Amino acid sequence: MDHEEEEIDIPNYFICPISLEIMQDPVTAVSGITYDRQSIVKWLKKVPSCPVTKQSLPLDSELTPNHMLRRLIQHWCVMNATRGVVRIPTPRAPPGKLNVFEEIKNLKKSGDQVLGKVETLKKLEVLAMEGDRNRRLMCEGEVHKFLILFIVKYSSEEEVEGRHRMEGLNESLRLLHLIGVPSNDARTILIENDRVLESLTRVLHKQDFLNKAYTIVLLRNLTENTSSHIVERLNPDIFKGIIRFLKDVVSSLNRTNPTFRDTVQSSNSRLGNTEPSKLDHSLVIKQAVTAALMILVETSSWSRNRTILVDNGAVSELIELELSSISEKRTTELVLGVLSRLCCCANGRAEILAHRGGIAVVTKRLLRVSTAADDRAMSILSTVSKYSPENEVVEEMVNIGTVEKLCSVMRVDCSLSMKEKAKEILRDHFDMWKMFPCVDVTLLSKLISSSPKDLLSEFNSRVGF
Repeated sequence: MDHEEEEIDIPNYFICPISLEIMQDPVTAVSGITYDRQSIVKWLKKVPSCPVTKQSLPLDSELTPNHMLRRLIQHWCVMNATRGVVRIPTPRAPPGKLNVFEEIKNLKKSGDQVLGKVETLKKLEVLAMEGDRNRRLMCEGEVHKFLILFIVKYSSEEEVEGRHRMEGLNESLRLLHLIGVPSNDARTILIENDRVLESLTRVLHKQDFLNKAYTIVLLRNLTENTSSHIVERLNPDIFKGIIRFLKDVVSSLNRTNPTFRDTVQSSNSRLGNTEPSKLDHSLVIKQAVTAALMILVETSSWSRNRTILVDNGAVSELIELELSSISEKRTTELVLGVLSRLCCCANGRAEILAHRGGIAVVTKRLLRVSTAADDRAMSILSTVSKYSPENEVVEEMVNIGTVEKLCSVMRVDCSLSMKEKAKEILRDHFDMWKMFPCVDVTLLSKLISSSPKDLLSEFNSRVGF
């Protein structure tokens, strides 16, 4: 504006409280304060509260267009056009509730027209990205049920031909990942339609890496809420697919193999995508790793499933995953949880001992991650030392520092049950370990002869408790 324009008297209620400029698209928040849409949306992305009242305002909270104020501003602009004021244009209505309902209608009436479904799914994905409100509306409209039916249809052997059918499968999985499946429906889906698990199993054995990730997250969502009988009797091909996925994740972290980004980009190129997705693919893969491990933890409660997992190389892949750079606290807890259950069978223990990093990584994680990880790591060491006490195993525990770590457990502040298990292991193999020159026999004898409570009291006195 020039000097003459600055002298124009602008009504205060035309001014946005955030930008301090005339509002182009005035909207009223649920707090009752009117802002320019662009300014308040930008604000809420950083601070989820009303700038004036400080009332909580989620990013997807309702913003009602203030048509009366907009018309007043436009009229004022016209009246002052001779003074250089430019009339503000009438803003386009943003995607919202009506758009969601309209696209849900289109989805339900598209019939067998695959291309029409794909276009509708893409529009719904854009709407789902805009916030929780739209995703809730989709769940209320039972979009998730239609998506699962689409996955069953598009993943079947007789339906895989054609680019549009594959695109329909991809879009269905992506959108379902965004909106999820309500727990009430998840309880019954696998019971009511036995083709769902068959279809998801097929997807797990296809080439698309991201689709496998979406499928595993969906599997976790469905199996955690369904009948234990279904979980107990899962198809071995599901376990094979999950183990293969974890192997691919580990491989993608190696320097000589594609990175997550490369793998994801190759997946997208197969879809024929020309626009970048707003989904954080690395986050999706991490979610899938967690979901895969949680499925393995839950299903390994049954002997039949433990045998299947061990026979398909789960032990080795879990150890490799833990040794990889993706390892985080939650991942470690889950990996150790699965390994502790697979240790219940002789073949599982043999696989852990056969891997050069098996006992070593379990020992290393002890006292370094969390209480849950400590309990599971100690359970593995206790089971292995009790049921696989071969001389080579006992010697390995000395060489890789397991004996030293067990002594540390006896001397630091941890649970009495942990100390009891550590003491039992040290006592059972004392006669052999005392022959190694690197073992402090005096300390070992003292730890074995002292009660865990006395050792805990000694530790507390040392640190001044």
